[in-house]
Amino acid sequence: MPHSAAAAPDSPTVRLGVISRAGRGALLVYTGAIIYASLSPFFGWRIPEGFLFLTWPRYFSTFDAALNVLAYVPLGGMLAAMQLRQPQPGREGRMALDILLRTIAAGGALSLAMEALQAFLPVRVSSIVDVLTNTTGTALGALALVNRWGRARLGQVLVWRHRHFSPASATGWGLLLLGAWFFGQLNPLIPFFEAGHIGNPFDTAAAANPYEPMVLLPQAVGITLNVCGFALFLSLLLNPARPMLPRVLLVLVLGFVTKFAMASLMLKAPQMVEWMGPATIIGLSAGILLFAWLSRIGLRWRAFCATLIIFAGGLMAKITSVYGAFDETLRLFSWPHGHLASFAGLTRWMHESWPLLAVLFSAWIFIRWQQGEGD
Repeated sequence: MPHSAAAAPDSPTVRLGVISRAGRGALLVYTGAIIYASLSPFFGWRIPEGFLFLTWPRYFSTFDAALNVLAYVPLGGMLAAMQLRQPQPGREGRMALDILLRTIAAGGALSLAMEALQAFLPVRVSSIVDVLTNTTGTALGALALVNRWGRARLGQVLVWRHRHFSPASATGWGLLLLGAWFFGQLNPLIPFFEAGHIGNPFDTAAAANPYEPMVLLPQAVGITLNVCGFALFLSLLLNPARPMLPRVLLVLVLGFVTKFAMASLMLKAPQMVEWMGPATIIGLSAGILLFAWLSRIGLRWRAFCATLIIFAGGLMAKITSVYGAFDETLRLFSWPHGHLASFAGLTRWMHESWPLLAVLFSAWIFIRWQQGEGD
């Protein structure tokens, strides 16, 4: 995967009609996330007595309605982006209308299918309001892109992407993995740069004495490997013409701020900072220092090191992480709204899958480079 690919476009409207396979993969992943959130916990299926979502519900939640709208906005945007083409003179309005109608139909059909399937799940409540709000979100996402202003902003995003990240085709898949990593950070009960899902931290040996060497050292080593492995993975995506370490540190800070903000918002006060113990601080510092040393080697061997270190860090974190029953972890949240179980389950699944996917991606980069393939 040499970095001698074509230079980034210099116009904000260049390549609007070129949607990569990674872009289609992102749409597939996001659709899968919607299906998961709509149908989890996937048990208790039974024949419904009727389809209540065809009638107006007795109760209405403003928060649920807003969440349903927001959840489908990215779907509408991605569906519209896949259909964007440079409009012919005088046909810009027609193209925008066609894209908008097709996108709304697709989003509405997905929402209707999810609500119909929810009728077979006794733990889920289907509603026509959900169909309307989901379809509204799809329409808003499409409207943001089909107009001239939206196409120009999308073009500017593409220019920014090629300015700061490698132009190689594999970068799109790496950015998809980077987005999955950030999504996993939204769950504040997943320790920073550790695998697993914590239970009640006050029932664990680590909480009783976090400075105990037999507790501190394995966790610190695991976090060191995870931080370094993630930084090496990120370095494979960055534009090599720009300084690497400051941008890696910026992403780490953004991940940390995301984790802390979600902990402040969603956790009960005693658990708010339990994931930021001495092992995390030591591991973050050591991981950054180790990456700073390894960042001087070439891309091929950085991919090789990323493969080994991410695998070792994931294995070490599995050994040292504290696991708790899923129902127990939900009681640590201070969240008065709904969808908590779906959110916790989806973010945990994404977090658990990320190390394996990152290992496969890094190994793929190393093999392609070794075989002398271009982008």
